[in-house]
Amino acid sequence: MSSMYTNFKSDPEAEAKGIIHDFGDFRVTLARSGGANKKYQKTLQKRTAPYERAMATGTMDDDVAEKIMQETFCDAVVMNWELKQEDGSWVQGIEGPGGDTLPFNKENLLLTFKNLPDLYDDLRAQAGKSSLYRASLREEAAKNS
Repeated sequence: MSSMYTNFKSDPEAEAKGIIHDFGDFRVTLARSGGANKKYQKTLQKRTAPYERAMATGTMDDDVAEKIMQETFCDAVVMNWELKQEDGSWVQGIEGPGGDTLPFNKENLLLTFKNLPDLYDDLRAQAGKSSLYRASLREEAAKNS
């Protein structure tokens, strides 16, 4: 029998430090966009503070809002990005448009999200799923690995 604590208690360490999302040829470590990730909350609050009035009145420019969200995501949610090598090992970096390996940094993250908006949308959705950061699921996964 499971309890509400088993079903809903999150792992604060996973929320703050991130969990690996494996896409086969690349993997991304994402902290949770919320929950115990205080860096995300503080970064978002700092970036949106100048726009409080516009947000309250519903007049904030959509492009400005999206830029704030993407930059906050890069700074406080994407903890690491790795590419799989031919020998099966992993190297830190992001695949560029030409197939080259770019350094893992904010500039290259923003470029990737500009070029692949569906990837950004998917990562943002994954980082917002509280169920992925549940303590019981993380414990079960650890037992099975």
